[in-house]
Formats: sequence, structure tokens, C-alpha cells
Amino acid sequence: MKKTFFYIMMAATLCACGHRASTSDGVDADSASISADKADVEKPALVVDTIQIERSDSMAEVSFDIQWPVDGNEGLVKSIRQFIREACNIDDEKFSGTKTAFKDIVDITYNGLAEGRNDTYDEEGGIAFSSVITAEKSVETPKFVTYQMTHSTYTGGAHGLFVFVGQTFRKSDGLKIGYRTEYEKDTFESKMVDNNLLKDVNSAKLYTLMKIGVLRYFKENNIEMNSDEELADYLQVEDINRIPLPANPPYLTITGVMFCYTQYEIAPYAAGIISFEIPYDQILPFLTDEAKALIPEK
Repeated sequence: MKKTFFYIMMAATLCACGHRASTSDGVDADSASISADKADVEKPALVVDTIQIERSDSMAEVSFDIQWPVDGNEGLVKSIRQFIREACNIDDEKFSGTKTAFKDIVDITYNGLAEGRNDTYDEEGGIAFSSVITAEKSVETPKFVTYQMTHSTYTGGAHGLFVFVGQTFRKSDGLKIGYRTEYEKDTFESKMVDNNLLKDVNSAKLYTLMKIGVLRYFKENNIEMNSDEELADYLQVEDINRIPLPANPPYLTITGVMFCYTQYEIAPYAAGIISFEIPYDQILPFLTDEAKALIPEK
């Protein structure tokens, strides 16, 4: 695959043995145990708190709009929090995700942008530097949760950059469904690792589905591609019949698997964020057992 040009979140069970002991409200201990077990079963797998913080003036603009997990399945909460930390460039695993903690990150980001903007432009002119981040739950089914993250930045030049990343998590334990892409420093070649989403990734049939998806995106966005020659001239790939998988992992939706490329990854900036969905009935032969087990029932 081709290298992308930039990088772009318990309740205890009561039990009674021997004789029955009465609770203070007259309910016996066995009944209390049953009620506690039922509460555990009905406890939501994921509970989030929306945190919105903004700091903006003529020098810099920073905005965070984050759906931060506050309760639910331990593995799921931990995995999504890690995803959000990575999206916000937060290395500290002890980061609490509270409004105060996010405000500190916003202030640090603002100060860096304001300093950079001040070094680049005269005080009277120029556009404010900016960093706008969102992380939100886009899909939730009984078996999986998909989060979407966006990061829009401007630090001078003709235009800014926009990163869009989706990530699917298995609800039962927080397992990420997808893959990671690693790059060889010497050759700049990339390889897929930790892949639990797709199989037979070098199949000609899968490459065909990818090409059809790219062409559909162009059609929906009024970018004319009338021949393979035009497509080859436009795309920044070696072979239009073997369009590489995106560096960021595809993610699950209600109806299919969504593929999303970063800006410049396979096409010029004018192409925008190339994205398309392959329906489950078409991509099913290329899904791993872990991914198939999560497909929503019709």
C-alpha cells in the first residue's frame, strides 16, 4: 500500500449463603442479589459525556467537541478512551477526560498556535491559526460501536488540512476491528498489521470493489472520470486496478464497511476526502470471522 502523506478514544454481585438476612427496607438478601444481577445485565455497555470547549480570538481558534466514555464495559471504555487520546495527541494514559483536563489541552494547543501565527504574520493581518477536533459515537448496535474523529487544522498556507478517522469497537470487550499500517523507513513501503477486519486483501475481486467505490465517490461529487486513462492521470497510485487500501482502517456501519482515505493519500487535494461504503452482501467474502460476527441482523 502507498504511504499516506500525514498522520492525521463494575458493579459487585451480592450473594447470600446460609440463612436469609433481612435488609434495612425489609427486602431479604436473596432478593437483593437478584436485583443487583439484573441491574448488571441491563447496565449500558457505553455511557458518554459530551465535553465542548472552545478558545478563540484573532490569533488562534481551538475547539474540542468530545464524547468521552464515563461508564460501561471496562474494555470498551478503555479502548475508546485510548482512541480519543490518540486523536487529540494526548500521550498520558492517566488523562482523566474531565472538562478541566480537556481545558488544559485546549490552552496548550492555543498557545502553540498563537505563537506560530504571531511568528508568521504581522499583528494586523493574516488568518487565525486553528485546530478543531471532534470525536463522537456515530453507530451503536447490540454488538459494536463505531466512533468517528475529525481534526481540522490551519497553520498558514493556501489551505488547511482535514483528517477523518473511523474506528469500530467490539462491544463485549472493546476489541478494535480493523488494522494498523506500519511504514518501512528505508523503502517507504507500508504493511498491514493486526488485521482482524479483511482477508484475501490481494484479491482481484476486492480491488474491483475498491475501484467501483472510488468511481462512485467521484460521480457523487461531480468529478468526471470517463475512462481508465482519465482515472490513471488523476489518481496518485501505481495501478488503478490495484488501488491500495486506506492507511486508516475501514469501519463498520449499519449497512456495510466504510473506506475513507486521507487528503493526498491517493488523489490531489481537490478530490477531497475520498470515501465510499461497500455493502455487507458484496464484501462478506472478504470479512474475517470477527467482523462477520458483528454484522447487524436484517
